[in-house]
Parts: sequence; C-alpha cells; structure tokens
Amino acid sequence: MLHCFLLRHLRYSTPKPLSSFRRSHSLYPLTIREIFEQKPLNQSVNLTGYLLNIRKQKTHYFLDLFDGSLTNNQKHLQVVAPLNAHPSLPHLTYGCSVNIQGKLIPSDHPKQEYEFIAEQIKLINSCDASNYPFKPKSNETLVTLRQDEHLRLRSKLSQAIFRLRSQLMYSIHEYFQEQRFIQIQTPCLTRNDCEGGGETFRIQPYKSRTTGKDKEYFDTQVYLTVSGQLHLETAANGFGRVYTLNPTFRADKNFSRFHLAEFWMLEVEVAGLTQLDKLLDIYVHLLRTVAGQVHKKCSEEYKHLLTHNIQPKYLEQLLNQTEFPRITYQQAVEYLRKSADFHQFSDNDDFTRAHEHYLCETVMNNQAFFIINYPKKLKPFYMLVNEDESTVANFDFIFPSIGELSGGSLREHRYEQFKLCLDELDITRDLQWYLDLRRFGGLPTGGFGLGIERFLMALTGIDNVRDVILFPRYYRHCDA
Repeated sequence: MLHCFLLRHLRYSTPKPLSSFRRSHSLYPLTIREIFEQKPLNQSVNLTGYLLNIRKQKTHYFLDLFDGSLTNNQKHLQVVAPLNAHPSLPHLTYGCSVNIQGKLIPSDHPKQEYEFIAEQIKLINSCDASNYPFKPKSNETLVTLRQDEHLRLRSKLSQAIFRLRSQLMYSIHEYFQEQRFIQIQTPCLTRNDCEGGGETFRIQPYKSRTTGKDKEYFDTQVYLTVSGQLHLETAANGFGRVYTLNPTFRADKNFSRFHLAEFWMLEVEVAGLTQLDKLLDIYVHLLRTVAGQVHKKCSEEYKHLLTHNIQPKYLEQLLNQTEFPRITYQQAVEYLRKSADFHQFSDNDDFTRAHEHYLCETVMNNQAFFIINYPKKLKPFYMLVNEDESTVANFDFIFPSIGELSGGSLREHRYEQFKLCLDELDITRDLQWYLDLRRFGGLPTGGFGLGIERFLMALTGIDNVRDVILFPRYYRHCDA
C-alpha cells in the first residue's frame, strides 16, 4: 500500500518541465546563434549586440545585429523596426551597442529564413563611427586588424581565427583525456633556464618600503619560465602520462613573424619510453588526431579564411601523408653540403631557418619531416646520450613555411651519467631536486613541446604569429 501511495504522489507532484528553449538559456543572456538554433517563433525575447548596418526605408528601419555568437555562414540577424516607433532609431550608428526586445518571425525575403521584429530598442553605447577602424563592408586584412589589437575580435576574420584557436585548445585536452593523461599546471616562476639559451626574463628586485633599497622578493634569482618540462618530469614519475598547457616566456630580441616573448606551449611527458621512434609515433598520432578534429569541427571558419585568400596549404598533407621522413642530423648536414648555398656548413653547427627551409622545400619536396640525433653539444643537458656518446636521442619536427614546429627527446635517466653531466656544467647544486628523480628510482621518460601559435599557423596557413594570439608580446612591443 505504501509503495502504491508513493507512486501516486510522485506522479502528481513532479513539476512539469519548462520548454527546452527557456530551460537551456535561462542562465545566460540569449544569443543570436541560439535563436537560429532554437527558433522560438513569436516569443518575446531580449538580445544584445552591435549594429553592422542601418538601412532606412519608407516605413521601416532595417538593422543588422551581430553579437559574436554566429558562425561565419550566418552573417547577422536582421531586425525590422517601424520608422516612428522607437525614439532612439535616428541616433543609432554603425558599431553602436544596443539592447532589443522583440519576436522572431518567418521572413518573406528569399535570402533569409527569419527576421526579428523589434518591440523596444535601447541604445547602450554610441560609436564614434567616423573614427571606428572597421568600416561597413570594408575588406578586412590581417595587417589592418593588427593595428587595433583591442578591437579586432569584433571583426569576422579575427573571430574565425580565434574560434579555430578555441577548438584547437579543446581538441588537445580532449585527446589527452581520451589517452588517460593527467593535466598538470607547472609553475611560471622558476630558478632554472631549461633550454640553456639565456633567453629568460629575470624577476627584478623591488624597493623596500622601510629602507628604500632594492630587495629580492625570493631568496635566489628567479625567472619567468621558458619551459615547464623539468617540473613536468616530476609528475611523469608519479602518474606516467602527463601534459601541461601553459604560457611560456622567452626574451628573444627578434622581430620575425615567428617569434613572441609570451606564447602558449603544450608540453607532454610519458614515462616508460626507451625508444625515440616510439616518441615520434606518439607525436604524429597527436598531431593528426587534433588536426583532424579542428578541420572537422571548423569547416565554416576555414571557408571564411578562404574568402580572405588564407589557405591551409599543408593541412591535407598533415592529415594524409602516410609517413613523415626521419633523417639524422648528419644526413641533414650532408644534404646541405651538397647545395650551392650551404656547402661550407661546419661540423656541429646548429641549423638556421634558412637551412630548415632548404631541407624542407628542396630536399623533402615541401613535406614535413623529422631531424633526429643531434650532437649533444648542441642540445640541453637533460637529453639522453646515445650509445655513440656523441649524439642525443632527440628530434626536431620541421614543417613547410614555418620551420621548426616542435622539439623533443628521451630524457637522461641514468643517475651516474647524469650526475657527471651536471657536475661538468657546475649546476648540480641548483638542480639537486631534478637529479633526485634519478637517485630515488626514477623512470625513463620522453616528451616534447609544441607551440600553440605555430601549430595554429600550420593548420590555417596564416603566416604571422601575431595574428593568432590576442595581444602579441614581442621585442619592443607590449600594448594594452
């Protein structure tokens, strides 16, 4: 009897669900994209956005409303407002922000499915249209957008780029979660220059309030990190498979289209790796999987880039190339010495961008490829020394038009050999914690770093790194 009573009580007391439209969007302000998806015909709704165009006809105003939520095949929402029904209409200009209360109805126009009948229009902020850098129906270019970093995300071209970036970040996280990785947040402040290039930003002393003298905040010299790898290795010894996706900083005095002082770096570390080929297989699997997801999910964004003559020239190759050639450093040197321009290449010299470009374009026929086993003199102290005692188990991945896209290696896990190396460099004291990973039963590990901005350049065909990060910081430039 009690069971029957409870069933009857639940049947009559369970509240009826709200409509799917109201339930889905009650937490957030409504967007134009959600209106197009949900189609709440003849329901009074409220929208906020910018005006892209204003056309005055005999009896009505036609307003093109845009709020950043639309994909690039949906240009805007057309708002229809009776000529004398809204006092604010004569004061509206291109670029101003408005709040509109109204209803979505089917449109009679053959080129649009719906239109929005305004019941009330409120001007939020006017726009100095004569000085606004983006004009109606003007041709946006990456160069012109770069002049107004703080406003460029109101442009559809920049929005397409940053939607691609957002999907790239999401697909990276999705990939590693599916592969059972643990995400780690490595510190941005460090005592170590991981790459050994001396291109670190130093944390400056501060003025003491009591004495007025310079005083160090930390008890030792500290820098902004150029890599989270050393700290990530500690996590790999605990979890096995780890990654981090953090900002990194490099005091590189370079104005080139490839360099930033602050950029985002994906770093991966896997315990148990003892073969370089296996690490390269992992890297290729990541690249292809993530690139495929971005290409699949962002078809409209890619179409919009094409309207601006931005073509992902090498994306299909990245997705479909059966194998990426793997050549040794010494083989690369021999190719260079056979050329007219680089025949005097010296032993144990590092490759410049010109060398990488020649190898990629001329030798590899514009295919992405790996260079492996560099001389240990050229590479950081943590890389695993090969049996020949002169090279290390590392790789650089060279991509067409970009050059080095990634670098990685197996890590030196043998305690005695590694201690000798640190002693020779006179850095054992500073890196005792890192040496302890080997001292206390450390596992062999391997990993790599992949710059997000350069990866996005490879996926899109955009040729300047400053166009794929919101506020680019580079030598002599830190606006906003």
